[in-house]
Amino acid sequence: MKTAGLSVLAGPFLIRGWSANAHKPLKLKTASLFNCILTPSSTRGPFYIDPEFNRQDISEGLPGTPLTLNVQVLGVTNCAPVPNAIVNVWHCNHLGVYSGFGAVNGNPGDGTGQTYYRGYQSTDNNGNCTFATKFPGWYPGRATHIHFDVHIGYVEGGINTTPNATSSVISSMYFPDSIKTRVYTDDATYAANGDNPTGTTNDSIYDGGSSLLTTIDDSNYPASLTANFVIGLDMEGTLGIDEFENANNFNLKQNYPNPFRDKTNINFNLKYPSSVIISIFDLKGELVEQVAQRELPIGEYTMEFDRNKSNLSAGVYLLDMVVNNQKGKFRQSKKLVVY
Repeated sequence: MKTAGLSVLAGPFLIRGWSANAHKPLKLKTASLFNCILTPSSTRGPFYIDPEFNRQDISEGLPGTPLTLNVQVLGVTNCAPVPNAIVNVWHCNHLGVYSGFGAVNGNPGDGTGQTYYRGYQSTDNNGNCTFATKFPGWYPGRATHIHFDVHIGYVEGGINTTPNATSSVISSMYFPDSIKTRVYTDDATYAANGDNPTGTTNDSIYDGGSSLLTTIDDSNYPASLTANFVIGLDMEGTLGIDEFENANNFNLKQNYPNPFRDKTNINFNLKYPSSVIISIFDLKGELVEQVAQRELPIGEYTMEFDRNKSNLSAGVYLLDMVVNNQKGKFRQSKKLVVY
């Protein structure tokens, strides 16, 4: 028996060739049955806060064109809905200012102590949830967008300065250039900034093609707009996701040596045949390296990571491992230090 080109032997398994040169992007495990594709990850941005506000209306009465945002979460393995997922969204106001932060990190105004345009909802049995908000404004260099991340098994009370371990995808949804121009031209609320000169064709971060564009229903415009968006997760849609029985399914051990300069060993064991994704995130929650994606049988594994074959600079990171098997989807993280 061989899995992912690796011979299966008795005892611990040594996995070679998982350097940066062998990294594989996330891909569908099966062909898409419907319009269901993996949502590409993107920057979390400097204004992330763990889900705090369980509410459908996130506008807090601010001015702007009313926007109904319908989101569906699907598992791309079988294109089935993912219920009980936490969809967390946040975006700037009509002046391009994010709430909860001062005029730092490019925030064009002071949103200290404010909570507007932030909130989360749990998906229903069809994987759907809805937000009531206002059409987002813009700030220089970025196309008009709404940030989001999806959490499976979210536990409230996380620390906002580090990414919550249950976050499954971090990305942004964008608006067609023709729509943002109409809103910014027609609604006087946005007159101070005018039209956004940056669209999806000249935004350096936007790289998701049509999969990151919202589908707009403008039949009630200018009174309101409706945006529809599908998030595809690298998992099966299921009613029985159990995130927190990690010890019964796998164990990610602390890499050794740690801290390290050149090479370190990543050790883990699997108690069920599993799909394994190992990644490295910075402390802002942004993906730095995807170290490996493999289908592996039960056993103990050692993976050698060579920092010299990657773009990993000195610093503190999160070593993250996601396991998907017959029991569900599970996740563990460890601190990884490069000097």
